[in-house]
Amino acid sequence: MKTIQFANVEDQYRKYAGELRATDVQKLGEWVKSQPHLPPVTELELILFLHSNYYDLEAAQRTIECYYTFRTSCKNLFGNRNLDKDAILMAMDVLDLSILPELTPEGYRVMLAKIVDPDASKFSLNSLLTLALMCVDIQLWEEGCNNGSILIIDMDGIHLGHLPKLGIFTLKDLLYFIQEGLPIRLKGLHLANVVPFIDRIMTMIRPFMKKELLEMLHLHTKIHTLFPYIPQHLLPSDYGGMAQSRKSLRDNLYNYTISCGDHLARYDQVKRVDENKRLAKPRTMGNFFGLL
Repeated sequence: MKTIQFANVEDQYRKYAGELRATDVQKLGEWVKSQPHLPPVTELELILFLHSNYYDLEAAQRTIECYYTFRTSCKNLFGNRNLDKDAILMAMDVLDLSILPELTPEGYRVMLAKIVDPDASKFSLNSLLTLALMCVDIQLWEEGCNNGSILIIDMDGIHLGHLPKLGIFTLKDLLYFIQEGLPIRLKGLHLANVVPFIDRIMTMIRPFMKKELLEMLHLHTKIHTLFPYIPQHLLPSDYGGMAQSRKSLRDNLYNYTISCGDHLARYDQVKRVDENKRLAKPRTMGNFFGLL
């Protein structure tokens, strides 16, 4: 098993000098220590939370609270993160996920996802998203802060047989975590090669999307209309770009994620909230969404 190469903290301060201040990171760390239910949070994690919230301390606190509580409570996305499980191994066969090696001109990191096995009987949204979030974890820890993140979903290969598999509760959980808990600056969400029944999917997910996320969502019937947002040369060779093939990028990402499996398991054991120590009302999946 490999050891994750965490981003260097001093490099983060140098990269965002003038905006990222050690005093603010210290204040955020002191706040975490004042919350007995929260797990230990490293300086790198504090920096990620602060940077993703554009250095707003109160917003960073809310993100920290959501991030660790949600990871502890949400079984759909974080309840079965065992890379040896058949469900995760099947997810690797169903989903090609790749992180493009070069940043966009704006300094954004791009992730590309595509269903490559059309057999709907193998499609498990929970497993696919669990796998994707493990890959995102490692990317965040190793790269540290960047100017923003873009997600491309190539819908070619998705058909009506997949529609009943798009569990509404899992989609709600995912959208909540992306918008409230994931320490990234999301800059774009692109659905390429959209399917004819995209309106039915949008009807499912729109109620859980904030105005800001809806504004950065772009639908593309063809791949070429994506290029004004992400230059074609950054894309895999399958899309006419200069990066490695999608399969090569996917293999590299999955192999590395598997090699980091022990660290992911340890992280999940340690980075959990203790509701018995929470000073305020215990959080549940119900009151996360304002139901209680």
